[in-house]
Amino acid sequence: MMLNSQCFSLRLKGFTLIELVIVIILISILSVTVFSRFSGTSGFSEYTYQARLISTLRNMQTRAMHDTRDEYCFQINFDSVAPAFGPPTLSYTMGSSADTCQISIDFTNADYLTTSASEMTAAEVSLSTLSSSTPPGFSFIAFNSLGQPITATGDLTCSSQCKIILTGESAVSVCIEPQGYIHACE
Repeated sequence: MMLNSQCFSLRLKGFTLIELVIVIILISILSVTVFSRFSGTSGFSEYTYQARLISTLRNMQTRAMHDTRDEYCFQINFDSVAPAFGPPTLSYTMGSSADTCQISIDFTNADYLTTSASEMTAAEVSLSTLSSSTPPGFSFIAFNSLGQPITATGDLTCSSQCKIILTGESAVSVCIEPQGYIHACE
């Protein structure tokens, strides 16, 4: 009788093997989550800029499909030297059509459409463009009323695919297909 009560009291004082394994698994999951929060932004900023660029391109593409005035340019400009992207202006009022076709970036535009002048440089992210057409790079993507990427003369820009590459600790890309499909790609 005494032996049986000793075994019972020992069971109440410690963990079972299953409880110990579960606690170790929970602590390891928690530590991985906490470590990623404290490790900094390196390696993540490229993906953030990729998502922002996709959103910016789709926003301008939607504007082009809703506003079919031929004299206005619905474009996003790219600067590879001081990495940045954004529209030349957001003013599509009467008499401002020439401003919409500039190849410079207006950094006073809304943050959801434009990176600031030194934002990508500070995050150590570079930007480059690649096109299947000649010449291989491009400084802007404009859209027609069908949502297709076009040049300043109205010709289709991406005969097979245009690619914008964001490089930092890792490299991510945004692709624009000739029909206008904008997506993250390899």
